[in-house]
Formats: sequence, C-alpha cells, structure tokens
Amino acid sequence: MNLLHLLTAFSLTCLTLLALKPVAARAGLVDIPGGCKNHRVPTPLVGGVVIFLGTVLVCLFVPSVLDRYGMLLAVSALVLMVGLVDDARDLRVSIRLFMHCLAAWIVLTQTGMSLTSLGDLLTVGPIDLGILAVPVTIVAVVGVINAVNMTDGVDGLSGGMLVISLSWLGGAALIGGQVPLMQLCVLLCCALLGFLLLNFRAPWKQCALVYMGDAGSTTLGFILAWLLIDASQGGSAVIAPVHALWFVVIPLMDTLYLMVKRPLQGRSPFSAGHDHLHHRLLKRGFNRQQTVLLMYLAAGATGLVGFGGLVLQISESVMFLLFAVMFVGYMAAPAFLRSQSAASSTATEHA
Repeated sequence: MNLLHLLTAFSLTCLTLLALKPVAARAGLVDIPGGCKNHRVPTPLVGGVVIFLGTVLVCLFVPSVLDRYGMLLAVSALVLMVGLVDDARDLRVSIRLFMHCLAAWIVLTQTGMSLTSLGDLLTVGPIDLGILAVPVTIVAVVGVINAVNMTDGVDGLSGGMLVISLSWLGGAALIGGQVPLMQLCVLLCCALLGFLLLNFRAPWKQCALVYMGDAGSTTLGFILAWLLIDASQGGSAVIAPVHALWFVVIPLMDTLYLMVKRPLQGRSPFSAGHDHLHHRLLKRGFNRQQTVLLMYLAAGATGLVGFGGLVLQISESVMFLLFAVMFVGYMAAPAFLRSQSAASSTATEHA
C-alpha cells in the first residue's frame, strides 16, 4: 500500500458522494426532516455506501488486505444491503437484528475468527469462553454495530468517532506488526475523511451535504467489531480484549446506558429518542460543533488510555478495573447531575 492508495480512497469517496447526490432522491435514500431528526433539509443517505465501495475498490489493489479480510468485506456487503433497505423502507428491529446475527455467524464460520478469550481480567489467568465463544462473539459484534449506529445523530459525529477508533487500532497493529490490519484501518480512515469533508459542519458549510445512513453506520460498525476481535484473539493478537474496550468506550458506554435506562422506562432499547450522550450535551447548552468536538476529545483521550496501557504493558486487570470505575461513574452521572440541578433550583426558589 502506498500514498496513491490512500489518496484514491479519499478522493474517490468525495467525488462519488457528489455524483450520487442526485441519484439518492430517485432511489428513496433521502433523510426527510421530522420527528426526532434535527436537520432542516432532505439529505442523501449514500455516505455509507460510498465509503464501503471506495474502500473495497482500493483493497482490490492491496492483496495483503484482500487475502486476510476478503471474506469479511464480502459479508459486510450483506449488512450494507440490509442497511440500505432500512434507510429506504424502515425495517423492523427484529429483522435487522436477525440479519446482523446471521452476518456475524457467517464471518465466524467462514474465517474462524471469534472471541475465544476475554483475557486476564481478574488476575486469575485468561478467561476462556469455550462453548460460549460463538454466542458471545455474535452478541459482541451486534453490540458494536448498535454502538456505532447510535452515535449517528449529529453531523460529523459517527464518522469522526470511527476514525478515532480505527486510528488507535491501526497504531496498535503497526507496533504489533499486523500489516494487513493496519492497512485496512488506514484505508477506512481515508475514506471516512473524504465523507467527513461533506458531512461535518463548518463556518462555510452550515449543514451536512450527505449522511452516512444506517447502511453506513451498521456496516462500518460490523467491520470495526471484527477488526477488534481479530486484533485481540489468537497467536497474531496485537492487543488484549480489554484494550479493544478502550478503543470504543464512549459509544459502548452510551449504548449500555440506554440498554438499561430505556427498558426501565417501559421503552424498547432500540427506540428513537433524544437521550443519547450527544443529545444530553446539546441540552446542557453546547452547540452541535462543540458537542461533536467534546465527544471527539473524550474518544481520543480514552483511546489514548487504552493505547498507553498497551505500550506501557499495564496489566489487563488494572485496565479492566479502570474501565469498570469509569463505566460506573458514567452510569451514575445523569442521576447526580439531575439531583444537583434540582438542588440548585430549590435554592434559587428559596432565595
């Protein structure tokens, strides 16, 4: 892989996105404002398709990536198709989950990649999953898919979070000598940056020209999940499973928080709503760009913790303990902030 491959992935994404904008409306791939959506104009949902196709086309000229991840990319096309139908027709959650589980099962059986060990999280040695490897792998893949999908709510957020996760993973692959993994991470980042050029809001561009769509967020979440599994399992592993958590910790914690909160409120965990982390930041008074940059900063910082733990060879149990403490704090923070706000309001009334 050389600079030409990277420039091709970037420029091909940009040019194809512009070319497909008029086609999107005729195909029904347009996000119409309304409901929980906060944009003002109909916006094409072809970003994910172009990112995926641009990456695959360049991979055709990078044999090392195609040899190792050809099957993953082929099955990812199935996830992409499901996402496209969902973008155009709004599939039922049960159908989407079934298709995502099926795609994960196909990759698992065809490539042999799976979560066979959780690593030494409790200082008692590696926790091997045994017969639980298959279901745990499928649940983990579907979990990452939904975590990535749930960040797709503010212009530039989902794409940027993916770039950050893939950058840390690519760095780990580089120092670990996993060249194909590093190459695919870099190619995906270049394609995503081409997309962000048209998606991220800027002073000279007050609205996104194109969206990633469910097709993009679910497909890229699917690929990211498998790259994390491949990087953390087997004899060629370059990270421990706990480091993978740190590379996706912000979207993962937000998803787990909603999976607990929404059922307690009598709602489906997959229902739409304004209770994601980026929504809560917007309600706190941050504008869209500030919200995105804050979440970029949080994702970059937590990824750095994971990468630093890898480089400094900090024990997996310590890294897991830090993750657990941060997760508990994240779960407790909304209730604490509400109590502080209520106390402040009461004090103001008495005054």
